[in-house]
Amino acid sequence: MKAYHLQIWILLPLLFISVKSIGQEWANSWGGPYLKQSGQDIVALPNGHFMAAGRAIEGSYDGFGFFTPSEADIFLLEINPQGDTVRSIFIRNRTLGTLELVSVLETTTDNGFILAGQLRDDAGDQDLLAIRIDGDGNKIWEKTYDFESREDFDEIIRTADGGFLLVGSYWGSMGNYTGFAMKIDEAGNQLWQIPLVWPGGQANSVLAAEELANGDLLIGGRGALSIGATDGGYLLKTDKDGEFIWIKEYAGVSFVNAIAATPGGAIFLGVFSDFNFITSEYEIMKTDEEGNTIWTQQYPSGGFDLSLFLKRVAPDKIAFVGNSLTYSENDLDVEDSYLYFGLLDTMGNLLSSLFYEPAESSEGLDNITLNSDGCLAAVGTSTDTAAGSEPRLFCTLLECFGPLSTVKPALAPARPGLRMSPNPAEGPCFIELPKGGQFPEGRLSIFDETGRMILSKTARMQSVEISTAGWPSGVYHVLWKTGKEAFSGQVLKR
Repeated sequence: MKAYHLQIWILLPLLFISVKSIGQEWANSWGGPYLKQSGQDIVALPNGHFMAAGRAIEGSYDGFGFFTPSEADIFLLEINPQGDTVRSIFIRNRTLGTLELVSVLETTTDNGFILAGQLRDDAGDQDLLAIRIDGDGNKIWEKTYDFESREDFDEIIRTADGGFLLVGSYWGSMGNYTGFAMKIDEAGNQLWQIPLVWPGGQANSVLAAEELANGDLLIGGRGALSIGATDGGYLLKTDKDGEFIWIKEYAGVSFVNAIAATPGGAIFLGVFSDFNFITSEYEIMKTDEEGNTIWTQQYPSGGFDLSLFLKRVAPDKIAFVGNSLTYSENDLDVEDSYLYFGLLDTMGNLLSSLFYEPAESSEGLDNITLNSDGCLAAVGTSTDTAAGSEPRLFCTLLECFGPLSTVKPALAPARPGLRMSPNPAEGPCFIELPKGGQFPEGRLSIFDETGRMILSKTARMQSVEISTAGWPSGVYHVLWKTGKEAFSGQVLKR
């Protein structure tokens, strides 16, 4: 039997429901400042907490039950690992009639955030929007980008060189959607932007992206394939500057929905071979480092499966989380929507699985994240179908696996902000403490991706020179402890 607990949300006096089940830590839903709320993205914070980003939409229903939005703004919720609300941030920048529809969220090196999505004005014009805020929600900058029409972002990644990769799609002049990738710096300046088009084929959507240890980028989704007049899934690899390295087309799958790369080179993809709203099943594909298929296996939940996300949670384990639908007896109406969580080993064996299916509500999933303690959380939208209530932001902590790397607990209390130059590095590299303070003698430590300490030295100046000569290519974690404070950063070795 599920237990229900009423608690107060700090922004408004609204109540939420807490549900626990076997193998699941907690699941909560939150109301917000407007009539409708939806969860869009979630990130892990250095202190082990989670920050969820959502859309808050105000509007009204007409006599036929059609909803017309009048305003859409952004709200953030910081949630601790126990499922309690720590604080909330409400971002309202424009006048009534303007819709700011956040889609993705990422952290910055100074404990702030970049939010990106769509901007729609009351005249019907639509652009891409990116906003950077500090940790208290104060706006630092705002940028708009215009790629023809109907644009939106689907993923954002903070890259090791200090930039941000944004991927999405837009409606082009040829009458179809085109996927794109764009990189910006910390000031929001566009460094490069490319349409994802290759000889004989192109991306119609971008559903997943991941940075590799050497700075290369993996991007996947659905597109028009060059191997015959067909649509299907694709995976492409670019360097940090957006130059194509290779493209793999998968005619046997409808799309690539998720990516989880491993340090050994293997790549796990969340795919769907059959997407017909009746028999679609969760499917995982394992490839080598060049995208060549090693095996593909299905993991059906018993419903219509969609919205698949992957995360590497242990050296030999991959977690997948998705949405599953069940239909009414006439197979025409969606009866319920629930979360399905599975855990695999690297050979594809299903180790465990979990349904989250409360009888009184339906859940939609939008993203997952893993914090420094190895706790896997998901965010989306929950609707109480029994009561007929409006949608609310939904978040659940699925399982805690322990730190993926021994370096993560050491870095968790540290404040990002170390400056590395040059970065990426091939030889000498200068590491500098944040400006504006006087710090006592400290200890500088550097860890590789496995958590092994490869350097530790006393630091007596604001800036320390190190040599990366002889280091294998990859991402290295830097920890600088100074008295009562600690700072962190990353060095990318070419």
